[in-house]
Amino acid sequence: MPRCPVCQTKYVADQTENCSVCSWNLQGHSLLIGLIPEISLKEQARLKWAQNIWATVKPAREQIQQFQSQLQEADQTIAQLHSELEQANQQCQKLLATLQQRESDLARLLLQADQLNHELSNLRGQLEQTNQLQVQSPTPEIIEAESQGQTLLELEQSQITTALPIKVQTLIFQVVTVDTQGQLANCYGSEARYFQEKLENVALDMIILPGGVFWMGSQEAEQGRESHEEPQHQVTIEPFCMGRFTITQAQWRAIANLPSIYRSLNPDPAHTKGENQPVEQVSWHDAIEFCARLTKLTKRDYRLPSEAEWEYACRARTTTPFHFGETITPELANYDGNYIYNLEPVGKYRQQTVPVGSFQIANAFGLSDMHGNVWEWCADSWHDNYQEAPCDGSVWEQAELQEHRLLRGGSWYCLPSLCRAAQRHWDKADHAGSGIGFRVVCSSARQGE
Repeated sequence: MPRCPVCQTKYVADQTENCSVCSWNLQGHSLLIGLIPEISLKEQARLKWAQNIWATVKPAREQIQQFQSQLQEADQTIAQLHSELEQANQQCQKLLATLQQRESDLARLLLQADQLNHELSNLRGQLEQTNQLQVQSPTPEIIEAESQGQTLLELEQSQITTALPIKVQTLIFQVVTVDTQGQLANCYGSEARYFQEKLENVALDMIILPGGVFWMGSQEAEQGRESHEEPQHQVTIEPFCMGRFTITQAQWRAIANLPSIYRSLNPDPAHTKGENQPVEQVSWHDAIEFCARLTKLTKRDYRLPSEAEWEYACRARTTTPFHFGETITPELANYDGNYIYNLEPVGKYRQQTVPVGSFQIANAFGLSDMHGNVWEWCADSWHDNYQEAPCDGSVWEQAELQEHRLLRGGSWYCLPSLCRAAQRHWDKADHAGSGIGFRVVCSSARQGE
């Protein structure tokens, strides 16, 4: 393939009239003109002149091409920077939205702190008045509930003056939290105050819980949230006592063998047998009868917890879906481990109840098995949401369907999302399933000598 005599660019003979680079005429002259010496000399001089010009222009042309290449690269860099700037702007908007949410949460927490300080001030005033009365005349001793370094809170004196004496003891237990993958994030020892009720040859441990204020219901972004868990609302809870575990079969039998008050009780209703297994297959009416007999035996006012009391006790000052944190694992609770809630791996599905306290851990209040194992009856009637719900922790009775009663905590056969602290469920009051049990609460207690 021939080359241009000026710039040495290749071209196709007889098909290219002018060079594509330097524009030199590539068509050859006729033989007649080539034989004329004057014309031949002029053509050679013109070619020599063009070659000299090209030798001068070529470096500048190469620089121009280099500049053009650099300009293209600069344009690409600018476009990339524009894209990165756009992404940065979007991230900035997200961060601003997050900051606004954090500011809102902080304002809410500050409001709660103010309310708690006000309540603490009132409690201190009540305690001072009580101490003054005790100096003037003898009065029954008052149980003080202590929780993780908080100021001692006074429990209300029992209205039943003939109640059996109790001895307050200290319970030492382990509290754990996990991350979204179910891995241990924190583990620490804690303690709580409790007393025991003696039921024949078995004891019933009652944890003394401090009062407080909490947000009941699930947050909008909580995974597995359902419409009947809203609107989230603030509730004030008075101090009360709650069973460390759900009622066991041994405890159930001790009370079921006592004389009836409203109805008879099957002393051995559970499907999965075991003295320390939770009692199940008990209806709401059965649980009410149990509380009535226990009250008559101890002379203390035993009952089912209100729904608000149950959630407050379960959360133990946490705001996460579980008191363990953002997820749950079969190493912490008894549920259907074939399913996951967050990023934790699939785990064991035991397909039945396990003895109470099997996992050797508790929440920050000292309560165990609040998630899974058996559903727990609450005193309230069922409502489709929290519109007009009481904010003082009391039982919410007014409802169209009085026979639909509250269940909390999930069970051994449940998906993990059904074991959340905010999860609500219902069943008919006369129904008794293999995954339904209960734990008892006591509004007040008297300390024995």
